[in-house]
Amino acid sequence: MPSRRQVVARLGASAAALAMPALRAQDARPLRIVIPFAAGGSSDAMARLLATPLQAELGRPVIVDPTPGGSGLLAARKLLNAPADGTMLLNISPTTMIILPKTTKIGFDPHEEFVPVTNMGSNPLVLGVHRSVPVTTLGEFIDWVKARPAKSVNYASGGTGTSTHLVAELFFRRAGLQLNHVPYKGGAPALQDLLAGHVSAYFGNPAEFLAHLGSGHIRVLATSGEKRLPELPNTPALNESIPNLSLVTWNGLAFRKGTAREDVERASLAVQKVSRLPDYIAGMHKIGISPIGDSPAQFAATIRRDRLLWDEAIELAGLKPE
Repeated sequence: MPSRRQVVARLGASAAALAMPALRAQDARPLRIVIPFAAGGSSDAMARLLATPLQAELGRPVIVDPTPGGSGLLAARKLLNAPADGTMLLNISPTTMIILPKTTKIGFDPHEEFVPVTNMGSNPLVLGVHRSVPVTTLGEFIDWVKARPAKSVNYASGGTGTSTHLVAELFFRRAGLQLNHVPYKGGAPALQDLLAGHVSAYFGNPAEFLAHLGSGHIRVLATSGEKRLPELPNTPALNESIPNLSLVTWNGLAFRKGTAREDVERASLAVQKVSRLPDYIAGMHKIGISPIGDSPAQFAATIRRDRLLWDEAIELAGLKPE
């Protein structure tokens, strides 16, 4: 006859065995990464680069879900309306976390509703000009604009209040330049009009310019990061000419508030591991992104730090909540 200790041990083992299928079923649930922009952009490309190795690391399907609209508001609301069960991540950026709440009456505070998980990577913006602009350096561009009537030079952006607009405004104001802002519905049409010569300048994502540098239609003059991009080693950073001017777009992941801490940590650690894979790093560099992969606390600190400079850019651009 089994002893009391043996009976208890068997009961414990049986309970653990019964619990294991439930845990496996939970771990096997698809993890959805919601992207606030259309398929084909840099955010979408980054998420797809991450999805396959992240799926292998977590042992569960990872689905990329492009949800464009409202400058990221539709994607944000999708997460806001989803259960906090660890099955949906939102791709967040300065647009979602800092710019949108300052320029649009969205009805919620993303800093209160979303939990930072990890910063996938960051990228500066790149200042490009059409070949018809008779300059080859940033200094020449500044002198050329100053020599012309105020607001006679057009510059494109991916839309009013986007990072491509605000980085441009911050640089132009600090450099003492007055250009005419021409907003587009997204970076793709803005870049196309730059290539066609309908506008003179545009601050865009590195991936947009890297794909067209060989065309001869545009020149790149500067990047907005702290240092030069490896992909553009001969292109200076803005802060080489304008001190203390460095502003980058980070692309991170967030869960909805209320998500279990273990889900947050598990996802963050998985992305951190993927961020050290050579193939993943190479893929990110090809689209102009510097992979990071940090802890929830480190990413939260980055968001707090960058709010100050983005707030300055928003104020300079004269944007108010609508």
